[in-house]
Amino acid sequence: MTTDVRDALQTLIAGVQDGRSLHEMVEASPLAVLVANDHGSFVMANAIASALTGYSLSELRNLSLWQITPDVLEREAEILWRAFLQQREQFGTYRLITKNGQTIVTSYAARTNVVRGYHVSVLGNPT
Repeated sequence: MTTDVRDALQTLIAGVQDGRSLHEMVEASPLAVLVANDHGSFVMANAIASALTGYSLSELRNLSLWQITPDVLEREAEILWRAFLQQREQFGTYRLITKNGQTIVTSYAARTNVVRGYHVSVLGNPT
């Protein structure tokens, strides 16, 4: 599954580099996409991310990475976020909490500054 999220991320980035808007590419992605600002607050998401997390698109735009991360993993998430911002790219698996409180594990691929200040994460189906 990690290859799928990485391919989807590369497709999204290529589209933005070719002049398509980030919003258009997020909406066109076949996988869940969350876009965060430098502070980890979500500024954009697609319908697939909404379905995956159980939050509406407007609810997601009012949340941050820390609010969908299990409390026991918050310190690890902060370390991963700082490393991500420095390394510019990251992939692996991530545990997140859905709106109904269920913890799910998903593969992800992420890239910083796809558009300056906007960091994109593509999420796979829960494992």
